[in-house]
Amino acid sequence: MKKLLLIVIVLTGLTVNAQTEKGKWIISGGTSVSFASTNLTLELDGQEISDDTSGSIFTLSPSVGYFVINNLAVEFDLAFTSNKIDNGTTETKTSSLMSTLGGTYYFDAGSKIKPFLGLGAGYITTSSGDSDALKSNGLALTGKGGIAYFISNSISADFFVQYLNSNQKNKANSNLESKNSSLALGLGFSLYL
Repeated sequence: MKKLLLIVIVLTGLTVNAQTEKGKWIISGGTSVSFASTNLTLELDGQEISDDTSGSIFTLSPSVGYFVINNLAVEFDLAFTSNKIDNGTTETKTSSLMSTLGGTYYFDAGSKIKPFLGLGAGYITTSSGDSDALKSNGLALTGKGGIAYFISNSISADFFVQYLNSNQKNKANSNLESKNSSLALGLGFSLYL
């Protein structure tokens, strides 16, 4: 009985570690909610206006990736974000759609836990209303770090911190630029194939 238990433990550990091997796929879905401070800088013809805001941010982000080498996945992410921002005098609701290409590296730390770090870059579009003056788009840079906890051999619960930095130009006036950075806590699930 002890030998059988030892074999099951060893095979379970090998199976979990095999999930991030070269040639495997990963399909993830994550959500993050934050009540964070955000620094927003607007630049118009070289003049900067900086504003610290606070608010609630909800993000839904599905992704798909492929392990090009052991523990390193190249991923394509989509993220939909809904913000409710308050700068002390006005409250604004904003939505964003972002697509990024990046990579995530998983570190071996045991049979059920794998810490990870990821970076990505892509395109973001933001809207605060129907008018072109309330829309912008541009470059987005992301970074994330966290822990994948394997619930089973092919499913992990992911706990992470994510950073976003974007630089966008206004759709109606390309001389108006917005620079934004934010930090959020998140939870997601991943399927390893």
